[in-house]
Amino acid sequence: MGFDASAIPEPLFGTWRQLSGRYVDVDTGEERPGLSQAPNGYIHFARNGRLFNMTVDSARQRPAGPRATDEEAQALFRTLIAYTGTFEVQSNHLLFDVDVSWNESWTGSRQVRTFELDGDDLKICADIINPMTGRPARHQLTFKRWSA
Repeated sequence: MGFDASAIPEPLFGTWRQLSGRYVDVDTGEERPGLSQAPNGYIHFARNGRLFNMTVDSARQRPAGPRATDEEAQALFRTLIAYTGTFEVQSNHLLFDVDVSWNESWTGSRQVRTFELDGDDLKICADIINPMTGRPARHQLTFKRWSA
């Protein structure tokens, strides 16, 4: 069965720039920014049912040379979230079937998110095991519709 674009709210399609991300540790209640105070990233929902997401910490450090050292590469990896796959919408839930990911534990998984659309504003929440800490967490992300 193919992708049914008519099941997707029309305003969701397109590219969204991430404005913020909050992370709450479920066990401790600790609240902090996700990757950074000002994440640098985009998510795109295509009409063919594919999504792309890439977000980095805006404070990432450029490697000292043309090839990152092992320590620099680890720091870069820990400040990146990137994945692609197919998506569908069920009520206020986004379902992502991830087929390529920066984090192989997500590849082949179904990621479930809730979302709210309000004009050019998009909020996405995820109750997940945080891939950076390995702990249960709630991520709250805000996006603004991007236009060139």
